[in-house]
Amino acid sequence: MRLEEGRTLGDWRLLKHLGQGALGHVFVAEHKFTKKKAALKILPEELASDRGFLTRFEDEVGLISSVEHPGIARTYNASFVDGYYFLATECVVDDHQETKSLSQYSGSRRATQQETLKVAEQVAEALDYAHTANGSEGLAHGNLKPNNVMISESTPSGPVVKIADFGLFRMIGAGSVLMRSYKAAVEQFGGADPFLLSKVGQDRYPSSAIDAKQYEELLSSLAQNLLFLSPEQRRGDWSDPISADVWSFGLLLYWMLSGTIPEGAWELDTRLTNIGIDWDAIISSCLALDPVKRPRRLAPLFVVSKTPHVAPSVVIPKMTNMLTQPLNVQETQDKQIKEYSPEKRDTRGVQPILTETVLIHKGVYNRGSNQGCRDEIPRHPVHVDSFSIDIHPVTNEQFVRFLDFLGDEKDPQNHDIIRLKDSRIKRSSGRFGIERGYGKHPVVGVTWYGAIAYASWVGKRLPTEAEWEIACCGGLEHPTYSTGETIEKTQANFFSSDTTPVMSYPPNEYGIYDMAGNVYEWCFDWYEYNYYEYSSQEPDNPKGPIQGVYRVLRGGCWKSLKEDLRCAKRHRNNPGAANGTYGFRCAQDACLEEE
Repeated sequence: MRLEEGRTLGDWRLLKHLGQGALGHVFVAEHKFTKKKAALKILPEELASDRGFLTRFEDEVGLISSVEHPGIARTYNASFVDGYYFLATECVVDDHQETKSLSQYSGSRRATQQETLKVAEQVAEALDYAHTANGSEGLAHGNLKPNNVMISESTPSGPVVKIADFGLFRMIGAGSVLMRSYKAAVEQFGGADPFLLSKVGQDRYPSSAIDAKQYEELLSSLAQNLLFLSPEQRRGDWSDPISADVWSFGLLLYWMLSGTIPEGAWELDTRLTNIGIDWDAIISSCLALDPVKRPRRLAPLFVVSKTPHVAPSVVIPKMTNMLTQPLNVQETQDKQIKEYSPEKRDTRGVQPILTETVLIHKGVYNRGSNQGCRDEIPRHPVHVDSFSIDIHPVTNEQFVRFLDFLGDEKDPQNHDIIRLKDSRIKRSSGRFGIERGYGKHPVVGVTWYGAIAYASWVGKRLPTEAEWEIACCGGLEHPTYSTGETIEKTQANFFSSDTTPVMSYPPNEYGIYDMAGNVYEWCFDWYEYNYYEYSSQEPDNPKGPIQGVYRVLRGGCWKSLKEDLRCAKRHRNNPGAANGTYGFRCAQDACLEEE
């Protein structure tokens, strides 16, 4: 299949060809079902057939996709369709819905100090997060440069940015990146590499002269691949990629402020201190030739004093001495930043947004499977009393009301309620807010403790595992899925790039939405591997083992394969665990006259 605009690749429709880079061709694409846009990076044939690369690809893509930060363009997933391997990544567009890099934003002009500070603070925070995201090892970018700092929004103080292609340099390998860039340049120039052609008996140069202006952007990209590498990287030493990122960061600042790349020693323009930032000290420390002398944390370099009526100043005493040693972030923060204590607010006016429920009458129902995983066996009958269950999972707009009421992210026992970095809810100046467009999406990043706390707040509870499976089956006799014997992507959100708004797909026979896919849902029960073996002997209103290590999750999620969406499929995790796929819905007892 030839890749071109208008064609489909799996679940993606290719909308616009953005160009060709180190990872092959890049398209703006739209998901057929969710309508979400993404940048599809399609691996070139020589990489897709390289077993060594594919092994690295499979090992690294999970790590790269786990890095979720507002300043880093997300990697949604990796797929293989019609002979093509490709990455679906966040498509970063500006106010005009166009892709724009920092290079394109700046053009040939020098950035203002305020613009540079705006970019520096965002990039520093994102790098610090990634550098500590995988424990002591961290995840480095490897090839930070203006072309992969993307503009998502312009503000009076400067651009809002996201770093693209995080970790790809490490995944692909430096040599492959540089060779792919060189090959892409040759192809776009419309000529041929005389050295490569000579190997096959051809030694012709391009027949027409090259117009440098026409290829100015391409030449800039080629130069950046080399110029923004650290000295040790250019010597072939890739042992400390985090320090190399710090070098590239310092170079990025110098480039923004001066419009040039430093050559030898330099003197900073004395006008570059009038907003209280000691650019000279910061850039000099990042560009230390000895990687050990570069700072290991970048964000603290831009902590600015907010003392009234005093010109802002960088809160790093003795900058020239301090920056030659790795920064103790906590020590710096303890000395310079007052402890935050949330303001006391009147929460009496905060009311929950309740969800419509469906009543399920008492009776005998089957649960489990004799053909599934070992922990689903045996399939057995259970008797449950009448209960009602929410028709959809709890949404962000519902959960943020709870957080506003609580004013905190922890419960009275100090358990995490939600991990904001894994959610679409953010906190700024003590207030909670939802990312634009995600109000009706199911809340994610919620722990079991958070689900229990929310349910109690609205006067409900979590469903038991038995109740959840009964609701999922929707009254069908022996369904494999909530939709029957099979399930299609028109019926549930799975193996996709993100959550969808609740109730986006048809309900099951009970009128309940999203029992399969979208988010895993916490249940009340403790998990035990062989619990079904003896719970079949105690079938009345089973509530799981009396103790355990893990709590039950059910239903599969937006990232799941079809197998995980089966009604009987059991999942589990620590009750304090949270990620971008964990949500919940509520249930409650139903007291009927017939009972």
